[in-house]
Amino acid sequence: MVNYHNHTPFCGHATGELDEYIQKAIENHIIEFGFSDHAPISAHLRDGITMSPEQMPQYINSILSKKEEYKDRILIKLGLEIDFPIFDSFDKKYLTDNVIDYIIGSCHFIGEWGFDDPEEIYKFDEKVIDEVYLEYYSAVESVVDSGFCDIIGHFDLIKKFGHRPATSMNHVVRRIAKKMSKKNITAEVNTSGLKKPVKEIYPSDEILNIFFEENVPVTLGSDSHSPDDVCLGYSAAIEKLKKTGYKKVSGFTMRKRHDILL
Repeated sequence: MVNYHNHTPFCGHATGELDEYIQKAIENHIIEFGFSDHAPISAHLRDGITMSPEQMPQYINSILSKKEEYKDRILIKLGLEIDFPIFDSFDKKYLTDNVIDYIIGSCHFIGEWGFDDPEEIYKFDEKVIDEVYLEYYSAVESVVDSGFCDIIGHFDLIKKFGHRPATSMNHVVRRIAKKMSKKNITAEVNTSGLKKPVKEIYPSDEILNIFFEENVPVTLGSDSHSPDDVCLGYSAAIEKLKKTGYKKVSGFTMRKRHDILL
């Protein structure tokens, strides 16, 4: 099995040593384990959220070192989680750097509103929830349209605190799914939602069914911010994928996707 979404202390809000994450992955019989820490965003938003530009070389070298150290036990993959729109503080040379195995494109902001930040949850009460969902999915669609990433992270992250749209968003989701399929962009099944107020894997069963119908490839990640999070909820995620009809998940090497049987 694979786990392509894991963080490191470089981002400022994850704990534990790299070796601890890797050992936990080995214990869980993971064959491909990816670190995909938060790429730099603007300085005034960055503190405790993402790496700084100056940390990027150290992060990359640390993962490459572990890749070599563990090569006979587990395949370590080097990734990045990049927010969209891509902030000017991110050096875009990394988008074409051959040492990068994959890139997760994610949306944690609507404008400068960090909607998944518990300290900013009150702003949901100031807005019409359907409009929030449409803005969020518009940002996700822009990530897909841009084509810079290999994976869309936690597709319906907007539900994190339990806010649900009043009307169905399936028409929007399907439009995005068709684009993802055409561009060979993978959807992440992210188990971290099980620890959040929503208590649900990203994406929902309904959205995953749309992905399957539209031939969107999938991968797995636990969005770990501590070694204890590694492979959290994986049995439920694998069952969910099989129930939907998926027989394969995606892995990545040097930005090229490959299939792995479930």
